[in-house]
Amino acid sequence: MRSIARVVAVVSTAVVVSVGLAGCATSSSCDSAFPEGSAAFVTAPGALGTKPTVDFPLPLVSRSAAVAVIHEGTGSRVTTGDYVDFDAVVVHGDDLTELTATSYTRGETERAHVLSDGRLLTDALVCQRAGSRVALTGTVGDIFGPVSGADLLPTDTVAVVFDIVAVYPGRSSGLPQFAQDGMPAVTSDPSGRPGIAVPNSAAPAELRISTLTKGDGAVVSEGQTVVAHYTGVLWGASVFDSTWEEDQPANLVAQDFTKNNGVGVVPGFAQALIGQTVGSRVIVVIPPAQGYPIGQAPPSIPVGSTMIFVIDILGVQ
Repeated sequence: MRSIARVVAVVSTAVVVSVGLAGCATSSSCDSAFPEGSAAFVTAPGALGTKPTVDFPLPLVSRSAAVAVIHEGTGSRVTTGDYVDFDAVVVHGDDLTELTATSYTRGETERAHVLSDGRLLTDALVCQRAGSRVALTGTVGDIFGPVSGADLLPTDTVAVVFDIVAVYPGRSSGLPQFAQDGMPAVTSDPSGRPGIAVPNSAAPAELRISTLTKGDGAVVSEGQTVVAHYTGVLWGASVFDSTWEEDQPANLVAQDFTKNNGVGVVPGFAQALIGQTVGSRVIVVIPPAQGYPIGQAPPSIPVGSTMIFVIDILGVQ
């Protein structure tokens, strides 16, 4: 499964600025924790998902973080715990020099987990709507933390313009359903991360699918891209794969990869996704015949293994 987590970096001559250091706390209500301040001077015309030409009166000076909505979308609001798909461009406050930008390519957006951990970049997204374009201004040190090199100083002002492409909840949110007899038991920690207890019995010979919580979102259609957290366990063995480990839900195509030129997931996994609703948690027990064809399984999955997946369906694209 392809990881889509990438560190957003500001790269200038011999300068690398890493994301994720000190910021200010988020507001408990759905009001931005930041004043508009200097961010109100930032303009960035253009369609969402296309790289904007950022402009503002020169020089732009911002001694504390400020956030302003350039264009407000109509989608879901970002709350703490959500995942946000976004594009962004970073420019220097002195002369509008572009320091870095994401690809602005469909299907290749960045994904961030919005947590209450003091990261200014993600704090600035709280309460914004999907479909919005938002400006964040502040000093390099406040937004990105320590820098190396002489071309960009911690006290320099930068403007970050975000396109909030999509918002997904951090975990399944559906109504609990009755468990099937003989299926592995599933528990959750406070973050939603599942624990799986496999019965001390022989693995079933047939595909078994059980909805653990039923969401009220859209129904997954064959061929759709599904945003999902999952944990995979071998029957009688241990965890072999989990998106929770890297805190990055996967984009999975809900179709049998053996029938679609390698695009999709194993047959049993595809059947577990198709027809489910967004917000659901599903467990599937996949016998070898509906898993990987011989010779195509990763090294962590021995030939003849029965796989178990617990899948949180967070959204569709």
